[in-house]
Amino acid sequence: MAKKIEKAKLKKAPNEQVEKSNAEQEQGKSRHNEMRDTIESIIIALVFAFVFRAYSAEAFVIPTGSMAPTLYGRHKELHCAECGVKYAVGASDELVEKTEYYVPDYKVTGAFCPNCRYYTNLQDAMPFTGDRIIVNKFPFDYGDPGRWDVIVFKYPEASQTNYIKRLVGLPGEEIQISRGDVYARKNEKEPFQILRKDNLDKQLTVQQLVYDDDYPPREILEYGWPERWSPMQQVKPVETRFEDLKQSAWELDRESRAYQFKGAAGKAGKLEWLRYQHIVPRQSEWALLQENPELFTQTMLSSPPQSRLISDYTAYNNYSGGSSSGLFTYDAAFWVGDLTLSFDVEIQSETGEFLVELMRGDRHYRVRFDVKTGQARLYFVEDFPNPEPVETELTTVETDLKGKGGYSIMFANVDQRLCLWVNGSAVDLGTATEYQPPVSPAPRDGDLAPAGVTGVGIDFTVSHLMLQRDIYYRADEYYQNQEYSGDRRHLWELLWDPAAWSRQYEDHRQQVRFDKMSDDEFFVLGDNSARSADSRLWGNSRQAEHRHAVPRSALVGKAFMIYWPHGIPFMNDGRGYSPSAGPLKRFFYHQTRPGEYPDDPYAKLSVPFYPNVSRMKRIR
Repeated sequence: MAKKIEKAKLKKAPNEQVEKSNAEQEQGKSRHNEMRDTIESIIIALVFAFVFRAYSAEAFVIPTGSMAPTLYGRHKELHCAECGVKYAVGASDELVEKTEYYVPDYKVTGAFCPNCRYYTNLQDAMPFTGDRIIVNKFPFDYGDPGRWDVIVFKYPEASQTNYIKRLVGLPGEEIQISRGDVYARKNEKEPFQILRKDNLDKQLTVQQLVYDDDYPPREILEYGWPERWSPMQQVKPVETRFEDLKQSAWELDRESRAYQFKGAAGKAGKLEWLRYQHIVPRQSEWALLQENPELFTQTMLSSPPQSRLISDYTAYNNYSGGSSSGLFTYDAAFWVGDLTLSFDVEIQSETGEFLVELMRGDRHYRVRFDVKTGQARLYFVEDFPNPEPVETELTTVETDLKGKGGYSIMFANVDQRLCLWVNGSAVDLGTATEYQPPVSPAPRDGDLAPAGVTGVGIDFTVSHLMLQRDIYYRADEYYQNQEYSGDRRHLWELLWDPAAWSRQYEDHRQQVRFDKMSDDEFFVLGDNSARSADSRLWGNSRQAEHRHAVPRSALVGKAFMIYWPHGIPFMNDGRGYSPSAGPLKRFFYHQTRPGEYPDDPYAKLSVPFYPNVSRMKRIR
């Protein structure tokens, strides 16, 4: 505004001489006008800021981990002391609910690595506040939110409280949660349809780590613990089971984590796979290694550990201390068959075939690359109940994997759909790779080695292998229905035996459905399904017709970006400094109640720090 006023003055001046002759007379008036212009500009800027905040965007702080790992609440971050993987664990349990006051008995004292389950002591680790996000309120003024958007809304049971969840169910839909997936229908005469994420960026955002081969737990491996990636072969064509190969076309460099396949001169026959087995150390095994390495080695030789089914383990929930006191340590009992495998491959042949496979139940879901032409064929092979394997082709597409060279590959079997990425770009598959599930959805022995790569008439090397899993949406409700009514710890103990696990699960499984919503209601779920108070679990003190629904009038906006995660302290061995005395103490240390501090000072802020740029990102 000030600039516009100045231009108007220049137009009114007849010539430069007049301005100079009147300069002294106008000097006082000019200063007054400049001050007025500045004040007016500040006032207008403040008005625009308030209008922008009220009608367009607003900042929020995430208090809890219900949306982890997409969004962090109050948490602690660490690198695993054994394998080096970086991860976070929730620490919102440390505070009195809905306050900033710290409870010493609820302090989060340790965490378990998602990659190797090694326990790290966090007694002295600093907690960080949750992610600060920008919420865009403008889109909801002119349209409805989209499925799988992350939204902020007023909690239906307490309208003064803001919640943040992922929008899953749309108006007029009946929702069903079954075996970790979400289904919907609008008419009870129609079958339920699985809800897939059309935006593959959203699908990738919610993936959680199963194992990153770039971060092996080297110490326990040196003392006899088996590697998770090893050469294997299917026992019989009609049996979904794999066994280790003592001799194969694979040459393994465990130090560099590179795996070379020399099959160009090989004979056609059974496929020799490099396959993943979910052989995860338990706490008792880590403890034995630390107490008596020699006895540990003897135990490994006499009783080798077995692979188990991949479950909905979430490292963010698995810690010692907190108000839950380890409630979720052994609660990850549900099998997850939706997997994503990524790796780099160096092709050393001009011809031949390169295969990637993800098992789920009785089916081998595969992508088969023809290196000469660049074509990729996506299909599945079904073992049971057929006397001979039956192959079903889904589609064949052109890709950039053609001839010698290095490529990055990602292959996913998520939400009854196969997805493929080559060199970081998604291959357009349309709806051709969406499939109907088999009659029996139970896990089989093949799910103990669910991912593999191999070749036919080709030489190649793979590296940077990483396996991830999809969200497993639990259907539990505290007071009404339950997905599983049995003893979850017993179910967890059966993960080594797919047949026994399946019998136990089927004996106690219940169908969970949520009544059809009205034309202005939505259904929401948290990404951290095991620790999320979302549409599944709400009470109904308000006596609503649909206790699980969010009315449109409660919507606040769409989460746009993380603009300020916690700062990263530096100096003093990466801990920074926190003044422990004087008036600044209350800004840097936790209080147990107003004005009172614990005997062991617990810093909540440290300086100096620098921005955590890696987590400043668009929310998907």
